[in-house]
Amino acid sequence: MKLKIIFIFILISLSSYILPVVNADDDLFSNGIVANNVRGLIKPVQKAIISSEIAGKINNIPFKAGDSFKKGDQLVSFDCSFYRADLASAEAAYQSKQKIYENNKQLLVLNAMSDIDVLISKAEVEMTRAEKTMRAIRVSQCKIKAPYSGRIIEVAVNEHETVPADKEILSILNDSELEIELIVPSNWLNWLSIGESFSFLIDETGKALDGKVSKTGAVVDPVSQTIKLIGKFKETQLEGVLSGMSGTAQFKQREN
Repeated sequence: MKLKIIFIFILISLSSYILPVVNADDDLFSNGIVANNVRGLIKPVQKAIISSEIAGKINNIPFKAGDSFKKGDQLVSFDCSFYRADLASAEAAYQSKQKIYENNKQLLVLNAMSDIDVLISKAEVEMTRAEKTMRAIRVSQCKIKAPYSGRIIEVAVNEHETVPADKEILSILNDSELEIELIVPSNWLNWLSIGESFSFLIDETGKALDGKVSKTGAVVDPVSQTIKLIGKFKETQLEGVLSGMSGTAQFKQREN
C-alpha cells in the first residue's frame, strides 16, 4: 500500500514538468509566443475638439455630424454685436489719444509742453492701441474656421444657445489621412524596422489594405512585453475606410 502511494506521488510530481501542447492554429500571441498576425485599430492622424474662445450666442453651425468640410470653411459663428461695439469704442479712444499726442508734440516744439507730458501721452496711445488690438482679436474669435479638411464627428451644442468661453462645441477629424495602431511583441524589434510592409484586413468591410510601419513606440510595456507600432496607408486606398475600424495585420516576416 505504501509503495502504491509513493508511485502515485511520483506520477503527480512528474506531470508538473510536462510542457503544455500548443496547437498550431491557436492564438500564439495570447500564449506569449510570437505570431505574425496582430490586431489593429484605424485612427485619424488629426483630430480636434473645437471649443468657444469667447462667451456669446451661437448664430450658426452650418455642418452637422457626419458632414464633410473643407479647410477654411466656417464651422461656427457667434452673435458679435457686443464685441464689435466694444471694438468701435476702443478704436475711438485710440484715435483720441493719438490726436492728443500729436498736439502735445507740436506744443513741445513751441516749449509749451514738457517732455514728461509728451511721454505720458505717448504711453497712453500705446495703451489704447493695445486695447484696440485685444478687442479686434475678440471680434475675430466670433467665427471659427476649419483648420483642415475633414468631417464632423459630433456637435455638442445647438444654434441660438448662449455658451461660456471654453465650451466644447464640436469635434472634428481629418478623414483623408488615417493611420493604424498595432500592439506587437517587443521581441519583434529584432527584425522589424521602419518601412516594414504588412497587409491589413478590415473586419467591417473585408477590404485588404497595404501598409508600412511609419514609427515605433517610445517605450516597451514591461508587463506585457509589447510595444506600439504606427502604420500608414496610401491615400488612394482610403475610400470607404473610417476611423475606428479594426482588423488583423499580417506581416510577411515572423520570428523563428
